[in-house]
Amino acid sequence: MPPVAIALGSNLGNRAAHIDWAVSRLRDLLDSLEASSYIETAPVGVQSQRDFLNAVIVGHTDLAPRA
Repeated sequence: MPPVAIALGSNLGNRAAHIDWAVSRLRDLLDSLEASSYIETAPVGVQSQRDFLNAVIVGHTDLAPRA
């Protein structure tokens, strides 16, 4: 199975809960999923926004990119 990497980020509401939810759903689709720790980053190119919480996941899948 080919590898896939997906970047995740949220700056609204409970940011960690949003990323946790996404990781949980992706575990249903990808084999041997690994998730990075979460890091906080400032928004780029905009003012007056909350910092983003970001992560990346890596796994393997038989799904086509658009699936």
